[in-house]
Amino acid sequence: MRRQKVSSEKTERPAMAGRPDRTGRTEVECFMEVYFGTNFWDDRKTGAPLAKIPVHGSAEGDMLAWENKKVRIPAVYVGQEGAVLDLCICVPLPDISEYMEKWKDRGYQDLSDEELEQAENESPFGGHFDVLLSMDGARLKGTFGCGTVWNPLLPDGDMDPETETLMEAYGCSREYGWVFHRNCFEWDGTPVLKPGKLECILVPRKQPVTAAHFVTDISDGTGDVSDEMGDGKKQARKIQLVHPLSGDTYTLTILSCEAGQHEGDWGGPGKDLEYPACYQEITYTVEPDITPEELTIQDCEREDQPRRKGAGDNDADPSVHAVSTVLVPMYAMEGGKSPNVRSAYSSLRFGPVDRAEWRAVFHIKKEKDFQIQADLVHCP
Repeated sequence: MRRQKVSSEKTERPAMAGRPDRTGRTEVECFMEVYFGTNFWDDRKTGAPLAKIPVHGSAEGDMLAWENKKVRIPAVYVGQEGAVLDLCICVPLPDISEYMEKWKDRGYQDLSDEELEQAENESPFGGHFDVLLSMDGARLKGTFGCGTVWNPLLPDGDMDPETETLMEAYGCSREYGWVFHRNCFEWDGTPVLKPGKLECILVPRKQPVTAAHFVTDISDGTGDVSDEMGDGKKQARKIQLVHPLSGDTYTLTILSCEAGQHEGDWGGPGKDLEYPACYQEITYTVEPDITPEELTIQDCEREDQPRRKGAGDNDADPSVHAVSTVLVPMYAMEGGKSPNVRSAYSSLRFGPVDRAEWRAVFHIKKEKDFQIQADLVHCP
């Protein structure tokens, strides 16, 4: 990760002046313009600005506790096209400092996929979730969302003006870090332009957690994946996996291991480039049964990068992404006598993939859904 300044010293800035209205919010807050279909950085102003409806104030007591987070909805904006909901999440400075200190000397390009997942899971600014919104009992259709963060431990030059605008407009304390989310919704029926009640549900997405590593090797040409017993007999290779949340034990049984090669042209950009085509395929079962969305088997190594034709191993072109990547970490084989047999493919290489290191990844939902209900007071 990019090296970042870690310091508890902050430059205090005065909050934007504003006379409190009858809801306890300032004039600045009530008149920040938001347009439908735009993100934080979009300066297009097509159509009329949406009408702002304040939801939660900026005082400490207005924050809502969600697991280990503090959240609030500063406002929802409505118009004929739909609605826009802004969400603020408060991040304590010690959490930010500890995270930055741990990862400060690591560059993203130097991290493995597993390390990237770990860094994202540990980030105090992380936490991916979907947002469901209803107005007066009518569910809206989500179209897109965006997010940005305000990190007081970064140099001032790293702060973009849009995030500063959000900090000022929503009266966010500079004693904390902040995550800002904006979600856009379309009406599913008649627009509700003067809603009296809001219901918002935050639905956390599943996070990948690596449970085990194992290696398959077919360099001897047999593709044998069984373990040898003391009496010289063979038994199917079994790997025990422990679910990181429930503690339940799953048994992964490897059935076969074979080398393969993609035939044909990938059709990627640049006729002077060649792409990796060799891979290793394993088949396996998992007991007790668990869906492919909840448990995947993935190669620990990344695919080889495209290279100039005839250049050999030393001329990979880092500016071109390998469109040949096999993005099928796991699926149930169709037909045959064993519908529960699944396959996993290694990353692609230019040469035969005799040996592959795999990781078993559970995809888990660490937090519960969080429901927010509010009675709305419209700005005059």
